[in-house]
Amino acid sequence: MPRPEKPRRWESSEIVVVLNYLYDNFDTWYDSPYVACAEAIMATNVKRGGSSVYGKVHNMIRIMDDYLRTGKKNSNTCDILWQNKKVRDLIKEMCYKNTERKRKDETTKNRKKSKAITTVTTEASTTTSQIDVPQMPFSIETIDEIYNEQIKKVENLVLKSKETIETRNQEIRDLYEQISHRRSELIELIEMANNKLNDLKDFSIV
Repeated sequence: MPRPEKPRRWESSEIVVVLNYLYDNFDTWYDSPYVACAEAIMATNVKRGGSSVYGKVHNMIRIMDDYLRTGKKNSNTCDILWQNKKVRDLIKEMCYKNTERKRKDETTKNRKKSKAITTVTTEASTTTSQIDVPQMPFSIETIDEIYNEQIKKVENLVLKSKETIETRNQEIRDLYEQISHRRSELIELIEMANNKLNDLKDFSIV
């Protein structure tokens, strides 16, 4: 039975070109790391699979995150990260970018949440302020007063609406009367003109 082939060791030159691409396109890496890895392979022509690239980069970022958080370096893992300054610097910058992006996302999330709470609170305050409700304790008389007050407001609105409608109706009636009057005047003028025309036709020279 043939032995499984050992994974091919990563060369520094391979990692550097891939990291350069991912660093320059960090937003894609942050949002869709597998997509970013596939694009990095196409852009750099490295002979690696997408899962291999993702696994290598993700592992180095995780190790660097631990180092930045604790200050302790595990020398037994990922030797190339500690031996190659270019690789180390790129991974460190990606860690910083990752932290900054998380902070921005959290700030945006909190801002949206705060805005939503403010909107709900404002709407609730507006609704409450529409009715002048006295403080506790309540009584039947208090409820009746509130009820009567709101009824009066509604009746006033209805009255204003009626007054507006009546005013408009009067204006329409006036216009109708004016149009009717003009029509009568025109009919009289036409009849007079026809009579004059008939007189002219009947006119004869003696």
